Amino acid sequence: MTWYEMPNATDSQGLYEFFGYVNKLSNSLFFPVMLVVVWFISFVGTFNVLGRDRPAGARAFTFASFLISVLSIMLAIMGFLAPKFMYLSFILVAIGVLWLKAES
Repeated sequence: MTWYEMPNATDSQGLYEFFGYVNKLSNSLFFPVMLVVVWFISFVGTFNVLGRDRPAGARAFTFASFLISVLSIMLAIMGFLAPKFMYLSFILVAIGVLWLKAES
């Protein structure tokens, strides 16, 4: 039988404590999953606005990757995100920049 951690009054005093508690319950996977969701939404939104062609895909990929890299820096500073996920977002930005360079 699996035992779940019961919340107490200090786990919901502020947003920082609340998100720290949620991240702890999800084995530190809450914020990486949220970054993937933000990346997907920003990619699809930018791709649709820019025109749905090949260069738009490169620009949308680079924008979405840059956005999550900025967010991952903030989350890593606050201690919510492991550095390996932050480095992954930097690699995605580099891939996007190379793809943009190849398209032009």
